Amino acid sequence: MEISTGQLKSELILEELKRRKHTKEIVDVEEERVKVVIFACGENRYAFYGTDIREILPSFEISWVPCLPDYLPGLINVRGDIESVIDIRHFLGEEKCSHGKPLIAMAVRGAFQSGILIDSIKDVVDIPLRTIQPPLTTLNGAARDLVIGEIEYGGEIVSLLDIEKLAAKISL
Repeated sequence: MEISTGQLKSELILEELKRRKHTKEIVDVEEERVKVVIFACGENRYAFYGTDIREILPSFEISWVPCLPDYLPGLINVRGDIESVIDIRHFLGEEKCSHGKPLIAMAVRGAFQSGILIDSIKDVVDIPLRTIQPPLTTLNGAARDLVIGEIEYGGEIVSLLDIEKLAAKISL
């Protein structure tokens, strides 16, 4: 009984597929994800880790305090707690915009707690941790000291900012 070449090839292919099936181990690995808050400040998009942002507040009346630096427009009362407010535009090199009412992102990280003025919230998303890329070495401008990584969102690059680095820049 003679076997044709076509049958041999198909049998060899089936045997190879069976062998691969037995040797291939499927490992179900859940990819680590992090939540990020993407916001607009000026013409650019930035992000904070979601664990650093406690809540987003609508525009509050900010009480002016004399002798504060330009980046601290004043204080707000949040349910009985007095919180400072930081104008992050100063550290990002963004122009102060007079249109619209800014939001206040309440940031908490370790001993640091403060409101941060932002123009608008674009999204809050969970992203795979592996998609956070290191910042470009060619990154220029004032934001360079705050950027700890970059992510892609909506076809554009968004700079991920570090609250701890921002807190280190605040000096009274």
